Amino acid sequence: MSASMTNGYLLSITVITISLAFDALHYILHNQHSPDYCDYAMKDTIQLTSSAPSEELSHFVESFWMIENPSDEDEELSTFPDGGIDLYFFHSAEYPLHISLVGLETDAKVGTMPSHSRLLGVRLKILASEYLLGMPVADILNDRITLDNGFAGIHLDDLQCFDTFHEKLSLYFSSQLITPIDPRKKIMSELIYRTNGAITVTEIAKSANWSSRQINRYFTKWLGLPLKSYCDILRFRNSFDTLKMGELFPEEGFNDQSHYIKLIKKYSRLTPKQLAQDENDRFVQLYSDD
Repeated sequence: MSASMTNGYLLSITVITISLAFDALHYILHNQHSPDYCDYAMKDTIQLTSSAPSEELSHFVESFWMIENPSDEDEELSTFPDGGIDLYFFHSAEYPLHISLVGLETDAKVGTMPSHSRLLGVRLKILASEYLLGMPVADILNDRITLDNGFAGIHLDDLQCFDTFHEKLSLYFSSQLITPIDPRKKIMSELIYRTNGAITVTEIAKSANWSSRQINRYFTKWLGLPLKSYCDILRFRNSFDTLKMGELFPEEGFNDQSHYIKLIKKYSRLTPKQLAQDENDRFVQLYSDD
């Protein structure tokens, strides 16, 4: 993979803001009851589309998605860590095509979806770093790199049609699946996502027949953080379903309310009550189609 580090105006103005815009899709992409293909509108301006991966790619890809702001106004958004590695393909009048790879994030952010812009992308799972990208994303924890235009065979014309974008990227990713998945890593990944992070390293190690030390070494090498930290982010993310219904303490995933509140504050800098209130629809990851 050819990549160069971003810098200057493009990094500070465009790449940061578009990374925040993506997370408006959070509820759709992580709701297990979502259809394979769906379209949504949010705040009368943001248009959302997402599609599930093929069975072949399901161990590595959560979803393909597109978000648009066709209005004349920029849209302010607040977003939080949610455990995703993302490929971004951004289009606007100023930047016809900008491609970037975004590592895991551990901090809350505030940003803007620019007016008359379109962002297409892929939400990747943890095994994608090794098996699809062929490179660690540990060095871009809370960061991103710019990829060369033409990466994965995607060009400007492909951003005009979501189905074309989805099909071309799927074919590219399928061509990258050269090495069979290590059975231990497959079990580890399945357990992490099936439990939404509500599982210990010891439990995973026992089920996968892989030592806790080796598992943490894998996470640190490929993703840039230990497994426990990643699971905490998934549990935080999974609590959004509860918060959007106005319930301030989830039924599963936490031992007590004080532990839950501490985790919410760590990743959002807000209390559960503040998140649930969601004034002005700013906390886009609480969005749903209800």
